[in-house]
Amino acid sequence: MSAIAYSSSSSSSSARNAPVPTKPKRTFYRRPLPEICTALSSPEGRAIFSSAHASHGLKSFFPLMEQFSTQIEPAYCGPTTLVVILNALAVDPRRTWKGPWRWYEEAHLNCCVDLEEVKKTGITFGTFACLARCQGLTVEAHLGSESSVDDFRKAVKKACVENATGSSGDDSSGEDDSKFLAVSYTRKVVGQTGDGHFSPVAAYDEASDSLLVLDTARFKYGPHWIPLQVMYDALQPVDTATGKSRGYALLSYHFNDTMAHSGMPRSVLFRSNKAKDPVRRLYKSFLAEHYQENQEPLTFEHVLDFWTKGGENMNYIWSIFDPQLAPTNEEEEAIVENARALIQKLIRGMNAQYDERLLKSKPSCVDTCAGSTCNPSVPSRNISVSPLEAIFVVYLSSLQSDERRKLVYRDRKEAFDEYDSISNVTHEQIICEAELIQYAIEASDEDDLDK
Repeated sequence: MSAIAYSSSSSSSSARNAPVPTKPKRTFYRRPLPEICTALSSPEGRAIFSSAHASHGLKSFFPLMEQFSTQIEPAYCGPTTLVVILNALAVDPRRTWKGPWRWYEEAHLNCCVDLEEVKKTGITFGTFACLARCQGLTVEAHLGSESSVDDFRKAVKKACVENATGSSGDDSSGEDDSKFLAVSYTRKVVGQTGDGHFSPVAAYDEASDSLLVLDTARFKYGPHWIPLQVMYDALQPVDTATGKSRGYALLSYHFNDTMAHSGMPRSVLFRSNKAKDPVRRLYKSFLAEHYQENQEPLTFEHVLDFWTKGGENMNYIWSIFDPQLAPTNEEEEAIVENARALIQKLIRGMNAQYDERLLKSKPSCVDTCAGSTCNPSVPSRNISVSPLEAIFVVYLSSLQSDERRKLVYRDRKEAFDEYDSISNVTHEQIICEAELIQYAIEASDEDDLDK
């Protein structure tokens, strides 16, 4: 009996000492839209929608509406806007959501921000652009203070109007030209309560020169039309957190791996696109000059010096390609792990001198988020591969075919039994990785790799 009494007393004491949640002095259920805004569901809003449909201004509407959701925290407008757009662009987060399913949610956006802090303060326009780039998006970010209303209108049309002038809507290349527009604006200018806010723009009506905002704070305002000039004015006020104006960003996703050429195996370590060609051409010139001016063979040290800029930039190698996307099953993980294990063993066999910083894997935020550091405990969309490993594979790509094969298979002659777990398949994969890079470098002068 005494034990039971003790437990009850302890429980009561804990209950008394537990912090009592602070109850808001006032609560709210939604807000009426100001006269300058037109609710999408109103008769006037539907008429504008019909007009936008007639002028082909609904390109973004349907994919965004499929993913449109309410922000789960009062200050989560930025993360939720990005999640809606990521899912509309069909970007694979390479991380599970629930059960076996991979899907974006706000909790996945913790690579370079503290989400607990975001719950209190929200995010700035610069951080929004950083988070988007971390997820593999191409971001065309513009401050309102550095753009004209015509610049903003062109961006709206690129995102919302099919075959709009200046967009790639009539591109015959067959590539997906989907772009979505996110706006970071000041609610006060629009006549709404609150201050800084993010939302996606889903449609444009040329007749009324207005845009449709899918307000992520649906507990406050539903989707509504805003005159474009008014939204442009709302981009101008300075955000006190940054000392800069707010802005708008066109977001797109292009998984165009130019090292995955038809007829050749896909790389498991690296991915790239044509935007990397200028640096590839620099390296191509470096190789040509080396063989012209030197009788000595190309060494790993030569290549290491080039891709670290003489030891000044440990991440310069990532200007030629990026780490490949993370595997999504155990078989793929094993292939990557074995490939990296063999590369590391071959590097050790070179007895080369190198900076220890080259052993650190590239964070997602390198070259994307100035002043930010990725959280190493957060799973990345990319595999973990170090600059040193990447530079070594580029070195292999720079050798003649017979030299490359001899170097990669060197361990089979020296210590076959010790590395029995690394099969010939892995050796051939490393040779393939080098050949793909060699192809990309050689083709960097061409306008189209598929010619």
